[in-house]
Amino acid sequence: MLFIILLIVFSIPAIQTSVAKRLTDSLREKNDVNISIGRVSLSYFGDIKLNEIYVEDHHEDTLLTAKEIRSSIISFTNVINNSPNLGATRIEGLDMRMRRYENEDLDNLGILIEKLKKEPTGNTSNFELHAENVQISNSRYSYIDENLDARDVVIVDSLNIYADKLQIDGSNIDIDIGMLRGYEHRGIEIDNLSTQFHYDPNKMNLVDMQLQTPGSLINADLYFNYELSDFKDFENLVQVNAEFRESVLSSNDLQAFYDGFGDDQILNFKTKLNGTLNDFALKDFALQGLDRTEIYGDFQIKGSFKKEPDTFSMDGSFSDFYTNYYDMVNFLPGPLLGKLPENLRDFGNVNLKGNTYVTNSSLDADVYLTSQLGSADADFVLNNFNNSASSTYKGKLIFKDINLGRLIKNEQLGKTSFNIDFDGGGFSPEDLNTQLKGAISKITFNNYTYRDIRIIGNLRNPLFNGYFVSDDPNLQMEFNGLIDVSEDINVYDFEASVDYADLNTLNFVSRDSISVFKGDVIMNMKGTNVDNAFGDILLLNTSYKNQNDLYYFDDLNITSSFEGEVRTITINSPDVINGEVTGVFKVNEVGSLVENSIGSIYTNYKPKTITTNQYMEFDFDIYNQIVEVFFPEIELAPNTFIRGRVESDESEFRLTFKSPRIDVFDNMIEEINLQVDNTNPIYNTFFEADSVATDIYNFSEFSFINVTQRDTLFIRSEFKGGKGNNDVFNLNLFHTINEDNKSVVGIQRSDFKFKEKVWYLNEQSDRSNKIVFDNNFRDLEIDSLVLSHRDEEIRLSGAMRDSTYKNFKMKFNNVDIGKITPEIDSLDLAGTLNGNFNLLQESGAYFPTTNLKIDSLQVNDTHMGNLDLKVEGNQDLTNYSVYALLKKEGLESLSSIGDINVAGNEPLIDLEVNLNRLNMSIFTALGADVLTDIRGFASGRAFVTGNYKNPDFSGSLRLNKAGLRIPYLNVDIDFKDEARVDLTKQQFVFNNLDIVDTKYDTQGVLDGTISHRNFSEWFLDLSLNSDRMLVLDTEADEDALYYGTAFIDGEATIKGPTDELVIDVTAATERGTVFKIPLSDNESVGDNSFIRFLSPEEKAARLAGEEIEIPEVKGIELIFDLDVTNAAEVEVVVDKTSGSTLRGRGSGNLLLEINTNGKFNMWGDFIVYEGVYNFKYAGLVQKVFTVESGGSINWDGDPTAAQLDVSAVYSLNANPAVLLENPSVNRKIPVEVVINLQGDIEQPEIGFEIDFPSASSTVKSELQYRIDDRASTELQALFLVTQGTFYSEFGLRGAAIYGTLAERASSIVNDIFADDNGKFQVGVNYVQGDRTPDQQTVDRFGLTLSTQISDRVIINGQVGVPIGGVTESVIIGDLEIEFLLNEEGTLRAKVFNRENNIQFIGEEIGFTQGVGLSYNVDFDTFKELIRKIANTEIVKNNEENQKIESAKSFAPDYINFPEEGENP
Repeated sequence: MLFIILLIVFSIPAIQTSVAKRLTDSLREKNDVNISIGRVSLSYFGDIKLNEIYVEDHHEDTLLTAKEIRSSIISFTNVINNSPNLGATRIEGLDMRMRRYENEDLDNLGILIEKLKKEPTGNTSNFELHAENVQISNSRYSYIDENLDARDVVIVDSLNIYADKLQIDGSNIDIDIGMLRGYEHRGIEIDNLSTQFHYDPNKMNLVDMQLQTPGSLINADLYFNYELSDFKDFENLVQVNAEFRESVLSSNDLQAFYDGFGDDQILNFKTKLNGTLNDFALKDFALQGLDRTEIYGDFQIKGSFKKEPDTFSMDGSFSDFYTNYYDMVNFLPGPLLGKLPENLRDFGNVNLKGNTYVTNSSLDADVYLTSQLGSADADFVLNNFNNSASSTYKGKLIFKDINLGRLIKNEQLGKTSFNIDFDGGGFSPEDLNTQLKGAISKITFNNYTYRDIRIIGNLRNPLFNGYFVSDDPNLQMEFNGLIDVSEDINVYDFEASVDYADLNTLNFVSRDSISVFKGDVIMNMKGTNVDNAFGDILLLNTSYKNQNDLYYFDDLNITSSFEGEVRTITINSPDVINGEVTGVFKVNEVGSLVENSIGSIYTNYKPKTITTNQYMEFDFDIYNQIVEVFFPEIELAPNTFIRGRVESDESEFRLTFKSPRIDVFDNMIEEINLQVDNTNPIYNTFFEADSVATDIYNFSEFSFINVTQRDTLFIRSEFKGGKGNNDVFNLNLFHTINEDNKSVVGIQRSDFKFKEKVWYLNEQSDRSNKIVFDNNFRDLEIDSLVLSHRDEEIRLSGAMRDSTYKNFKMKFNNVDIGKITPEIDSLDLAGTLNGNFNLLQESGAYFPTTNLKIDSLQVNDTHMGNLDLKVEGNQDLTNYSVYALLKKEGLESLSSIGDINVAGNEPLIDLEVNLNRLNMSIFTALGADVLTDIRGFASGRAFVTGNYKNPDFSGSLRLNKAGLRIPYLNVDIDFKDEARVDLTKQQFVFNNLDIVDTKYDTQGVLDGTISHRNFSEWFLDLSLNSDRMLVLDTEADEDALYYGTAFIDGEATIKGPTDELVIDVTAATERGTVFKIPLSDNESVGDNSFIRFLSPEEKAARLAGEEIEIPEVKGIELIFDLDVTNAAEVEVVVDKTSGSTLRGRGSGNLLLEINTNGKFNMWGDFIVYEGVYNFKYAGLVQKVFTVESGGSINWDGDPTAAQLDVSAVYSLNANPAVLLENPSVNRKIPVEVVINLQGDIEQPEIGFEIDFPSASSTVKSELQYRIDDRASTELQALFLVTQGTFYSEFGLRGAAIYGTLAERASSIVNDIFADDNGKFQVGVNYVQGDRTPDQQTVDRFGLTLSTQISDRVIINGQVGVPIGGVTESVIIGDLEIEFLLNEEGTLRAKVFNRENNIQFIGEEIGFTQGVGLSYNVDFDTFKELIRKIANTEIVKNNEENQKIESAKSFAPDYINFPEEGENP
């Protein structure tokens, strides 16, 4: 009942106001606190509501206000006892304004709480407040500290708080904040803050704090430890311990504290913080975020919140620090965007490890950095970096593979590695002063990596004084001197010594494959730029070496001096250039100065803007050596000079250039005289040359003169050309510049005589014959040029725009193509041409539109018929129709019809080509000198389809009476029957075609392809297989390295382009092969001269200590890999003049490499089975040596340097009486002279042996004893070979000479009567008798006969009559008759009569007669012998195998030898 009464009472407004007044008055009186409550209400449920609360702080300023506080008082007793216990509490419209006034320790809320503790008596009582649930809505909170520079510490609007368990116990405050939401005045929107908050006079804790904003989420435990007095110096005295767990921080929230942060950048971090705000440590700091930024390490940071910047420091240990340009700029765009160099982007993601100590003015770093551009290791100390004048630094910097070029945007620079020690100070150009010492291990510049560079010096910008050394293998140089650009006039005073600089390898010179510079440079110059520099530059001991030569230059001196404004540059070098230029000019405007002077003769010329009042006078002698170095394709004769004058204002230009001869790009110009004077009223330019020779056309008496009249330059040129200077040219032109600043060249009536025919240009003097083009020759327009000869006429018009568009039109009227085509070797054209030819080029593809007809077309005097060619396009030029027809006497030998479609990205062609007995002789010119006499007729059908630029061919052709000739091998080949050739893509395919040589009818099979590139470049890939085919048939000539006839059994391939064919033969020789190698030891007196002229290549190679490298040559390359059988004959022509030869048969392996440019290499071994050495000398001596089996010839490259190991036997009859003590012997006996040839084939070591095969042992022993020593043997052997007798001092006189003459005469007669096959040979001989003091024998005249009467009877004999003696009437001689008694010829009967070997003086001539029977059996085993004698049949296959094995005694298994008796 009492409670109801109280409710009724408290519901009266007057009562509520009165109670509120009494309550606030009580607090003011008891605690000295000014608190005002507008009204107090009590609800039916015991809730109390306070309205219009106002609390004033001790400075009588507002501490807090609230519209309404609603709570439930659980115990009124506690309220009375200063310890209210509240239930759920709601505060609406709270505005708390906490403030710490200047020079006060506590804020105004703290002081209020202290007052509430006190009793009215002055004693302090404990104030306690408990609330189960606290809700604050639509409120505001601010904390202002007047002791700070930034007083507004925290201001939160729209504050809403939901908390539990609020407990205030005296000075201790505990509250569990479940949600706090608001808007911080800096722009931070707090979505939620929750924590277990504790506050007391010594600490403040925020445990399990979670702060969430739209972009951030902070999870942490914060602990603040302090004494109350510490708040006066919060940053330095309050200890902070914090642990930040995995948290997210948005740069949008950081913008509230610093507007330089970027938008929407997210950082994830965690760390532990210990210390005060001005001295705290971050342990286990880990940050990830942005794009690719990560930071790991420990840091000690001091002075962050101090006013004095000198106190700031950071001591950091980075275990890893990853970041990049974009992360830094995006995170801090304010201070970095547009200020951080953009080339730092090229570093990519940077990783830094190490230790740093940073203050506001110093940096001590020992770090290692890696990046996309390379890595760096730095250890240095930097002091006073915020003041360039007083800054100092010292340390070491190591770069490894840093890409400097990419960093500074210089494409010529690449990666570099260096190790530099530095010690100095200053950053600005005015303050820089640093000692440098170190090595650049490598630096890439201009695509070359330099190595081993050392530098020592002082860099005091803008001055460098030091020493620079390069030990790079391609740049060895030293620099020592001073470069000072610190004053108004720069000073360059240094010496540079270049010991070796390979400019080609260093990529400074690409023109020369070898480019080596050496020399010394001494410079003593002053100035700020090239236009005001004065002083001297001296080049000493200079040389330049390229692939052509080694050039030495005497000292070159360049001197620049001024006399007032007039500058003189003098160049003095006897090898480079001599002369001077004087005037007032700017170097970089010289080109424009000359161009303006020349262009001033035209009214419409628009001069380039240059400095006024310039002029130049120049006079130089130019030497070829320097021109040859920089322009090797140009060669100047001595006495070449250039002189003249040019002015800017009056546009005066005078020039004189003269040279006896200039060779330029393989063209020769002689007696050049050029005169230019744009003020001369008679002529402006005069040019003459005595003769001009080019690869295409030669002309002479060339003259060129022009003069300007009324803004037009009129030109007259005359010259002669062609063979015998029969072509005469008289050209009249004019040149002007139109309103568009384009050049106009017009052709006035001109004439020229070409191939004895007079042609006219613009015969009717039409003004439209002109060409208009711009200065760059990119845009060109031709307006109706007319070329005429009688009724023959050619018209040309069209336009060109840059390199992608051309549109030219030509019209032909009754033009004899033979009159207009240049003279081409192996190609002669004739016919009458009529029609139009239009050429359109767009985007690199050509689209012709043609309607041409050639009547009576002839190619190399072969009448081909009439040719019609039509190409027409549709209206939008997307499709062209092609029609071509070659017709002769009603026979269409060639026809083509189809389309070219250019609508798509790739133009397409679709043509059908039909051939009907097309004469292939017209293709002879394509073979040049490699393939000639291409003949026959081609018929068939082919299709041309696909990409217009590279079409495919398909179809097949039939060749009738086709053939060709290979001149180098002298082999002419016919294709048998109707050979078929298939076409596929860009190939002619030969599928096993039968061929035959036209001389010996040997046959083979041809297979492979002949391909082409749009019929302009031809390639062969052919193979030839045969069991016997002619591959060589050449005759001897003066320069032949080899000749002969060769037949092969095997395979030959022909590959390569037509001008560089490679013929590779792998085969065995066949019968009929005769291969001859001539040796020449002829040399003139000049060959042994004391002067040896070296080619440029030989000179360069000799100076470099290298062997000359043979350049690649074109022509036919032959590679023969031969297995030589005894069916082949190898002949070495020892002396082509006398005809001495070494000829033999045998076996071996030979590899030959030959080409048409003189190359002839030979490797292999040849084992001789049989052969002869036919020795001839002076037309008098002719001796035949029989080569013994088993000898060898070995080649190892040079054919003339073969190694010889051969023994040859010369057989004769000689009287040995001069050697014996018994002079009564007067009969000639058989003697064999054996010559052993060993060593180099051109100069072999010769050894002699003499044998007496039929002499008795007693006589032979006596004779061997007489010639036992080497000197005697050689003497007797030489006399036996040359004179046919033994040496005798009494018998020399004229007898030997007469005998030699007689023997040579006998040989000539024998050759006359001999037949070709050797079956019948008859001759005469004359034998000189012996005349010594001991004895004399008579001369003999004889007749020799060797014949085969039939297949069964063979006669050999010699009969003679003594001359000059007593027995002149006696017929003497030898006769032998053989009868073949069976078919094999193994059983023979023989009847003979021969003169006795020994005849004593006084005896008559003795003879021996006899009859014999012989049987010849070949066998390998005794068993085989018995079987053959017993007439037991032996299996034929075994017999053949045995013969083959016998023939292979010196050769590999795969060599086949002919059977016995088989003719080659």
